[in-house]
Amino acid sequence: MLNRFLIPPVSGGKWATALAGALVLSLAACSGGQGNSNTPSGGSSNETSGSGSGSTDSASSSGGSSSGKGSAPDFTLPSLDGKNISLSDYKGKVVLIDFWSTTCDPCLVEMPHLVAMYEEYKAKGFVVLAVSLDGPETRSQVSSVVHDKKMSFPVLLDEETSVVARYNPKRDMPFSVLVDKNGNIVKKTSGYNPGDEKKLAAEVEKLLQ
Repeated sequence: MLNRFLIPPVSGGKWATALAGALVLSLAACSGGQGNSNTPSGGSSNETSGSGSGSTDSASSSGGSSSGKGSAPDFTLPSLDGKNISLSDYKGKVVLIDFWSTTCDPCLVEMPHLVAMYEEYKAKGFVVLAVSLDGPETRSQVSSVVHDKKMSFPVLLDEETSVVARYNPKRDMPFSVLVDKNGNIVKKTSGYNPGDEKKLAAEVEKLLQ
């Protein structure tokens, strides 16, 4: 769902600047409850490390990244195809847990990059777990989006909000958690901006070595 922006009257070449600013904001992180239209919160994507089992660090307003240790809490969720999938099923692999919804525009912009990354690195032990935060109002749209975006990795349904409450209480979207082969959280990232996928791919390559 496209978000509307109120742009004050400007003249001449200032229209291009105002419009460009609005488009940049539209790719910022979504926030809000399940099943609702998500509005961009503004700013660039922020990265932070996990610190402690089950904890969620809030990203700083100025962005930045750091590395640290902390065990990723295990969970089990139903997948779109009816199976029950646990994080612990993928111990020994590098896992990206991606929280998204069908109403989050930045999530949908980022998704093709995650699909491409998964296809490139899955043979080396990389897995994407796409956790849908869609509620009853939009749950029916998940299958069509998965098909349209060619999402070949497991798509999980967190309709009870049990997992997002532990990893991402603010329900920012997109929100990703990178977990290493030992089950430790390496990095948490909130939001998406073009080019973020290159930094993520470099981090994944490093962890797969």
